[in-house]
This record gives sequence, C-alpha cells and structure tokens, in this order.
Amino acid sequence: MDVVFGLLSAVANAIGGELSKGLTLRYPARQLIGPLFLLNALLLAPLAPFQDWTWSPTIVALHLISVGLLILTSLAIWDLYDHGSAAATVTAQSISPLPAALAVAVLLPGTLEPVQVVAALIVVLAVLIGLSDSFGALGRGRTMVTVLVAAAGTGLVTVVGRLLADLDVGVVEAYVVRTSLAALVFYLFVPPRDVPLRALPGMLPRAAFITAHFVLILIGVQDGNPAVVQTAVATAPLFSIGFEIARSGRRPSGRLLLAASLAVIGVAAILLAG
Repeated sequence: MDVVFGLLSAVANAIGGELSKGLTLRYPARQLIGPLFLLNALLLAPLAPFQDWTWSPTIVALHLISVGLLILTSLAIWDLYDHGSAAATVTAQSISPLPAALAVAVLLPGTLEPVQVVAALIVVLAVLIGLSDSFGALGRGRTMVTVLVAAAGTGLVTVVGRLLADLDVGVVEAYVVRTSLAALVFYLFVPPRDVPLRALPGMLPRAAFITAHFVLILIGVQDGNPAVVQTAVATAPLFSIGFEIARSGRRPSGRLLLAASLAVIGVAAILLAG
C-alpha cells in the first residue's frame, strides 16, 4: 500500500501543480500564498478538536522552524510557477527527498552510505542544470538557486515533520499549525490586495489536491517504507508532463524530460539502496 499512497500523492501533486500555474495567470503569484495556506489550514481545521494536542518548548521551536522553512520554500516555489511551467516546478520539488536524505545523514551519521551521498549530490546537480533554462525570466543563476531552495526547503519541512511525529505530534496539529501561521505571516507582509475574496472558492480544488498530497505521504509512511513512498511521490513530474501534453498537445523540451527522468531514477536508486 505504500506504493499506492505514494503514487496517489504524486498524482495529487501533479494536478495541484497544474491548478497552481493556472492561478498565476490570473493573480500575482506571491499574493496567492497567504489565501492558499489559509484554505489548506481550514480544510483540516474541523478535525483539530478531535485530536490530542501535544505542547512543549521543543515542539513549539520545531513548529516555528517548520513555519520559517515553509515560508522560504513557498516563496521559491511560487516564483518558479510564475516564470515556468507546472511540470518544471513539480520536477524541481520532486528531488526534495535527496536534500532531506542528505540532511538526515548529517544529523544521523551512518544513515546513508558515502556513495549514496555522492550520488545524491550528482543527481541534484544534474536536475538543477537540466532545469536551468526552464524559467527564462529568472536567468540561469537565479533559477538554480531558486530550484535548490524549493527542493531543499520541501525536504527539510518533511524532516521537521518527522521530528514532530517522534514527539507524538499528530498530522492534523503539525499541518494546521504550520499552514495557519504561514498564512498569517503572508497576510501581514504580502497582503493579497489583488486577490479578491470572491476568488477563494475557485482556489479550493487546488488547496484540496495539495492537502491530499501531503496527507497521503504522511499516511503512507506510517505503516510503509518511507523510501518506497518518497520514490513513488517522485514520479509526479511524469504525471505533470503527461497532463501538459494532453492539455497543450506540445511535447516538452528535451532538457525538461531529461531532468524529470533523472529525478525519478535518481531518487529511486538512492533511497531504495539504503
């Protein structure tokens, strides 16, 4: 079942990516972040009263770290959506298990073999180079930095989520706290002046698919192999490319196809070898 949950999460992420790109064609990308985080939080908020909430100074600190990482990651991801295709942005996020694995290897020596660390670095670099021309207006240098922030941030948010889970923090608590606090920060510092309230119902499908993407991962890793789940999730770029071909009838660039393929093969080879 871990493969099934991972694949369902990948499909949800790919659909969410297409919907995200569509929103950037109508509204300023960064102004969308606050309202979308608010919707994400509201989708799971009805379950909050029925969950056991756990608090301690360590948990509060981890929540704040998670929110900070989420804010930086979201800025990078939405800059990518604003300047490139949904498939390219989803590909950038799909290598997030590799930075996460590298971070875990630093925090917990012995969790990755040296050859896996080197292979992970090579795959990340190859995908960065493959995507360097996919976000034209950003320029190659800024594109590579933004892709790296998006991938590393996504992976580190997952690592912090695991640390919270180890302290008995539930899925609903972790997700609602980080998304609602991130929404508050964006409403304060990047207010959605050009995103009218009447637009929020139209954003619900996107919020639902992205929330499903994260929840399916969390469910999958509870009883399944995290490496298998993350590998299945990394197939999202292939679904996204398929959706774009079906929608536009145009074949993506060879570099994007290569980057997407490297992401899937590299994540699978490195994580499953562990």
